[in-house]
Amino acid sequence: MPPESRETDREGFRRLFEAHRTAVHRLLARLCRDADRAEDLLQETFATLWRKRDQFRGEGSLEGYVRRIAYRTFLNARTRIERARRETGLSAEPTAREGDVGAVGDRVDRDATLAAVRRAVDALPDAWREPFVLFRYEGLSCRDVAEMLDLTPKAVELRLRRALEAVTARVLPAGDPARLPHGRPA
Repeated sequence: MPPESRETDREGFRRLFEAHRTAVHRLLARLCRDADRAEDLLQETFATLWRKRDQFRGEGSLEGYVRRIAYRTFLNARTRIERARRETGLSAEPTAREGDVGAVGDRVDRDATLAAVRRAVDALPDAWREPFVLFRYEGLSCRDVAEMLDLTPKAVELRLRRALEAVTARVLPAGDPARLPHGRPA
């Protein structure tokens, strides 16, 4: 490969990294429940993308391809991440961000609710949690989630419904008016 071609590749890859790093880091942080580990996985993801840069054929979106590589990177690291979490005994609870504004009481209520939702989502089986995170937090369509996880869209819909019911059951008490009969959320 001529030197100018390698330089063009590097510049294009740098732009790709800049365009997608925030979204990929957010996805990985939600999947592995740890921003620091997500940073490591982000680097692994883009190292893999660099090594496999000639394999992208334009079938589907580049964004989807990057997400699939990130998800597979997470899957490859999942056992290592869970083992490290058990060994260190660290919570998966993210730390508060500086600069949050609002009345203290409102913030405490909101933080408590968000923490309860986070714990409920974290307690889901991986088969429900991962589609839930991709759909609810990452904004992917059922079809995109199905493609990424090698599932049918119907299987994704079923897992999403079960995940939502489980999260609702953990966060909202049975007598809460926000719940519908049969435990389904409003």
